[in-house]
Amino acid sequence: MIKDIELKSGNRRAVILFHGMTGTPLELSRFAKYLFSLKFDVFVPCLPGHCSKPSALDKVVWQDWSYFAQDKYKTISNEYDEVFISGICLGALLCLEICRKFPVKAQALLSPTLAIDGWNLPWYKFLLPLAFVPPFIWFYSYTEAEPYGIKNESVRRQVLRIMQNKSSGVYESYSAISIRELLRLSKNIRPYLKEIETPTIILHSKQDDLCDIKNAKDLFSKLSSKDKKFIELHDSYHMVTLDNERDMVFKESSDFFLKYSEVVNGKDGQV
Repeated sequence: MIKDIELKSGNRRAVILFHGMTGTPLELSRFAKYLFSLKFDVFVPCLPGHCSKPSALDKVVWQDWSYFAQDKYKTISNEYDEVFISGICLGALLCLEICRKFPVKAQALLSPTLAIDGWNLPWYKFLLPLAFVPPFIWFYSYTEAEPYGIKNESVRRQVLRIMQNKSSGVYESYSAISIRELLRLSKNIRPYLKEIETPTIILHSKQDDLCDIKNAKDLFSKLSSKDKKFIELHDSYHMVTLDNERDMVFKESSDFFLKYSEVVNGKDGQV
């Protein structure tokens, strides 16, 4: 069973990474190792309703994700001089929830999913609101399909093998209930975007198959951060931490964090 990832070496600065809808900490493991090599302690928690079985998601409401992420930030920020945050998909929305209430040093938003309107949605996507109405909500489920958010075919085959392993904790399908909660979280976030002043970098692919890039651009325009940066990717789909441009995603995000890090090397080489 997949568990939280924690990479610690006594550093004074940390990064919290939040995975995406139906994902697991494993989709951020390479990013976590990269940040750890730059002397950040790194935490990648498993979000409520994830890493077990799809039906577990049906028992979760968006507030569960939000409170969980805020509590995680509060706990870790008590232990470090500096805490940065990043998240992909649902995880990016949770970063916004945290920045609304806490003085985060900086955040990196990867494929922020404020809407589900990507090019790989089925042709009948315009009927999606009907799926949220009883009794349809109890029966409708969305099954992940090619390309699974990944343009790189080799990586896609690896991910597919993991998804087919029922004990992997990666979900192949999810119900309308969890989609509704993601969209409710998005609806809750939109009114206060202008209140967020946290330094922010957003990375989103023009070819995102789940969430059109126009949503990320709209988000970028509404943030009040004095320092904000938008990077448009051109050779990835939704899962930018696994796809062709992952190295660029790692470097741009970490460079942005380092720009705001004030801790200095100690005698033992830790920061």
